[in-house]
Amino acid sequence: MPSPSITHRQRSTPSRPAKVSPISISTLLYLTIIFALFLREGVSREAFLAGATLLVFFLLVFYVIFTLGWNKRFFDSSLTGAQTCAAVVTMLTVFALDRQSQIALNPFLLVVFSQATFRLKPKALVTLSAGSMLTYLLIILLHGMDNLDAFRVDVMTWGATTVALPLVTTMGAKIHTLRQALHFTRHRLAQVEEKAVRDELTGLYNRRQLMAELDAAIVQANSQGSTFCLAVIDVDHFKHINDRHGHLVGDMILREFASVARESIRESDILGRYGGDEFMHILRGTGLKGAVMHAERLRVHTHFLQVHSVMPEKSISLSIGIAQYRLGETAENLIERADAGLYRAKERGRNRVEWIDARLVTV
Repeated sequence: MPSPSITHRQRSTPSRPAKVSPISISTLLYLTIIFALFLREGVSREAFLAGATLLVFFLLVFYVIFTLGWNKRFFDSSLTGAQTCAAVVTMLTVFALDRQSQIALNPFLLVVFSQATFRLKPKALVTLSAGSMLTYLLIILLHGMDNLDAFRVDVMTWGATTVALPLVTTMGAKIHTLRQALHFTRHRLAQVEEKAVRDELTGLYNRRQLMAELDAAIVQANSQGSTFCLAVIDVDHFKHINDRHGHLVGDMILREFASVARESIRESDILGRYGGDEFMHILRGTGLKGAVMHAERLRVHTHFLQVHSVMPEKSISLSIGIAQYRLGETAENLIERADAGLYRAKERGRNRVEWIDARLVTV
């Protein structure tokens, strides 16, 4: 099993945007305040009902969109811009119907835009905020100047919000830049980490990572009382292939073998290049008999690997040595026993699987 940190990065996927976003929740809280004002006759019934109707309508629309997956057709699958527009439309509609609602409008406008900064790009955020404030000012002008005191309060409040909003959008631009930098850094870190544990030629785990995985398997076996086997794999006559056909052909043979081996092993197994033409296969939760069967399958698959296009030989073969882990032994001892099986396979003619613990299995 790969190291936890590597497994986490490989399997992590972007989280799905919530169907009920913080912006929708903020709008709901805004309507709660409007309802409280309505109960105290601070806001008209008409304004409250209009706001509540718009809120329910927008929530239903977004729920249907997210449920049917239509949001995935857009670049921003969270539809933050659309949800921000819906929140602003709801609040400004209430304000247009009753200017007394301004007491709740200004703080919640800032809240909504501060939440939008986490997903909207700076240009979209500036455009949306500018359009909202111009609409806000137009509504104030439509209310008229019959009551000069109320008009002055409206304009002064609008001015204060207009001054505060750029600060929010500026912060949003910085947050967006930092998020992009963080995403790039995480991507680069994942690349560096992957290169650090992978063999450059075959793409399999390198020797250092193999030893880390072997140590982890030993710790798990000792703590849980489970078992596993180690197979050491050698490409037969690889030096002869290199000497006769060149290193480029040799490299191609190793890459092709790695490709076949990846398709032949289980997802829970670990396969890596131990060095040169030698590979190591860690079979978790597998006894000696099962490990021998897996090794034989890999040997047969490799035997049918098509290599005649680069060398006269019709196939290549493997010699494989296997050892089952014994509780309490070290990684070095386990590798030594698997190596002994490999040497026995070579002594008996190569292209075969051998194991040391013969008393543990009947084939």
